[in-house]
Amino acid sequence: MDRKAADNKYLHRDFHVSTDAGLAYVGKLWGDAGVKEYLERFTHSWYGPLIADLREQGLKAMREHIEKTYNTEEAADVLHINANENELSVLIDRCPAVTYMRSIGHEPSPWYRELTSTVNSIIAREGGFDFEMISYDEQTGKAAYRFCNRGM
Repeated sequence: MDRKAADNKYLHRDFHVSTDAGLAYVGKLWGDAGVKEYLERFTHSWYGPLIADLREQGLKAMREHIEKTYNTEEAADVLHINANENELSVLIDRCPAVTYMRSIGHEPSPWYRELTSTVNSIIAREGGFDFEMISYDEQTGKAAYRFCNRGM
C-alpha cells in the first residue's frame, strides 16, 4: 500500500488547544498587551497572503477564506454570511474550536477570543478595511462581526 499524509482527512482540532495554551502563557506573563503584540506578529506572518488578497480582491477574498476555514473544520452549518461590495457580516452560531476544547475538558483562556477579534482587526486594517466585533460569547464562541469599507 502506498499512502501519503495528503491522503488523510485534515482535521487539526488539537491545534486549537495548543494555540490557546500559547495565548494563555503569553497572557499570564505579559498581559493583554503582550497577547496583542504576539498576535500582531503572528497575523503579519501567517496571514500575509490573505492580506494581499484582501487588498487586491476586496471582501470577496475574506469571504472565501472564512468559508474555506469553516468547511475545513466541518462546521459550515454554523456559519452565516451576508455580503455586498461594501460589507461582509458574519454570524457564527458556535465556534467549533471552543466546542472541541470544552468537549475534552479544556477551558479556553480569557485570551482565546482575541484569535477572532484581534486577528481579524489586523487583517482588515492591513487589507484596507475596517473591522467591528459586534458580539462574542465566551462559553460557546458564538460571534457576530463585520468587515466594511473604511469609514462606513
